[in-house]
Amino acid sequence: MTNKDQILDIAKRLEPDPPRSKLDDYTEVIWELRRKRKRICAIADFLTGHGLRVGKSTVARWLKAHPVPKANANSPQALPAPVTPEMQKLSNDFFEKPNDQKYEQTERPYFTNR
Repeated sequence: MTNKDQILDIAKRLEPDPPRSKLDDYTEVIWELRRKRKRICAIADFLTGHGLRVGKSTVARWLKAHPVPKANANSPQALPAPVTPEMQKLSNDFFEKPNDQKYEQTERPYFTNR
């Protein structure tokens, strides 16, 4: 066993540090409110109303320091909408270049650089 492996084993056995923020225990609550598009001051008011005295700047800094959780692979939000043949035809028709002459530019616009 190399020195690197011994150090890694010791590091794995260390106890994790306690949460540094009082909001770490309420992670799921905060992200659920953010998914419902609640503003930072509304989240702070919600938490204060439920016994956790916290200011909006604390919530804002916590949100900035903690990344947005990724969607669960099994959640309906993570799955793309199924493409029906009708939707495929509509999108193809929308993105095709029209053959009409009225869409082609015959003169240079006045406002461009020459």
